[in-house]
Amino acid sequence: MGSSGSGSFTDYSKRKPTGGMNNGGGSGDDNCGKGFSTSLEEVSRCFYFINYAKVPKVGTSVNIFFNGLRLAVETVKGEEIGYLPTKYNYIKNCIADGFNYAGVINVAHLSPFPNITVDIIPTT
Repeated sequence: MGSSGSGSFTDYSKRKPTGGMNNGGGSGDDNCGKGFSTSLEEVSRCFYFINYAKVPKVGTSVNIFFNGLRLAVETVKGEEIGYLPTKYNYIKNCIADGFNYAGVINVAHLSPFPNITVDIIPTT
């Protein structure tokens, strides 16, 4: 048992709903317009933790962007703080369609390991 995808962005099909936008995912749901909350991955390997040896405070505003390899979350100052889990890879297509994603840190712990959870909403 396990997943059948390779984990790459090519695993996520595009669909063309009325209006012609490619909103990613072939399930018929328009996930681009949905908000979500998630824990970030690899927090300790990102710019913010490496340079400050801490995590940003709860309430810090964040944005999502594609850094050329992964969907990353950054502070409004452009400091990368972590990566989205691969289940959100469809967002790369949403960003290409003109969506932007912003949010706020709602959990930030340094111990027992660096952990950040964010609430994200789409903006257009």
